[in-house]
Amino acid sequence: MGDTKLKLLKILDILKETDENHPLTSNQICEKLKLAGLEASRKAVCSDINILKEYYNNESDEGYEIMLSEDNRKGYYMNSRSFEDWELKVLIDAVWQAKFLTELKSKSLSDRLRMLASAESKKVLQTVISVKSHVKSSKVTVAEHIDMLMIAIRKGRKVKFQYEYTDTNLERHSRYDGKEYLINPYALKWKGDCYYLICNYDKYNNLAHYRLDRIANLCITDMPVKPAKEVVGDNPSLKIEEYISKSMYNYGGEKIRLVLNVKAYMVDVLIDNFGEDLVFKQIGTEDNYEVHVSVNEEDGLYFWLLQHGSNLKVVSPERVRDKLLVYVQDIKELYENV
Repeated sequence: MGDTKLKLLKILDILKETDENHPLTSNQICEKLKLAGLEASRKAVCSDINILKEYYNNESDEGYEIMLSEDNRKGYYMNSRSFEDWELKVLIDAVWQAKFLTELKSKSLSDRLRMLASAESKKVLQTVISVKSHVKSSKVTVAEHIDMLMIAIRKGRKVKFQYEYTDTNLERHSRYDGKEYLINPYALKWKGDCYYLICNYDKYNNLAHYRLDRIANLCITDMPVKPAKEVVGDNPSLKIEEYISKSMYNYGGEKIRLVLNVKAYMVDVLIDNFGEDLVFKQIGTEDNYEVHVSVNEEDGLYFWLLQHGSNLKVVSPERVRDKLLVYVQDIKELYENV
């Protein structure tokens, strides 16, 4: 009985290496079983494959969809997979581009993702090399923090940690002399090159966020979280998404309505930052448009405005215009004093 079960599992492993363009006949499967130290007749292999096919049929969209080639002589192949090849390629590329993952962790994850493909697709995925991020984390704590925070969020428990910064000697220190932050965790968000914890600090009735790579000595407490609904009101999931999308560069700040004059070629840039719910009204010259966007007023907003300074103009609020001019004047004076 043990050999029978083992044989069935081994046949499944062999079929996972196949695809529509690379099927295997029952005789070829017998040869592969023999190499693994398992004897089986062609008839027995066909019977085991039918068992696997029956499992798929009985379990609706679960199980293993094993097909027989249109030309029966070509054999069987696995028709159902968790991911298509292009999906695996995208996931592998994302793993290598994630700066918060160590090189070792990225390699481990990409290798495991590649194992989900057929034998021929594995070769293709191996050949089409992913462009790796040249800046990779040297710490494994982000992966551990994601795991712990997912547990805390699922269990509805507060977490506590210390928050760090790096000095000019590239040494890490705890902020505020090792102060412990006790917070209510609600969500995890990958934005830009960093992973963030979206949460609430009990002392305040608003949302906050912390970078996972700067968190130290994280632990899960036995204290229940304050429900997100008490902090942001009804439909907390939507409110948290709005908070993330409106906090450029993930800084905090008051939500404002920003009116801009922009050039037509700035449309894609604005969509990348504010989404597609925008209306462009042509004003004055042919290549001049007014657009209203909702955003949090914080340092990140001014960094973005300075980045695109020659291609857009702030119409209102006036305080944003004034503060932006202060930034520009400070930069001008910095260079004049060299």
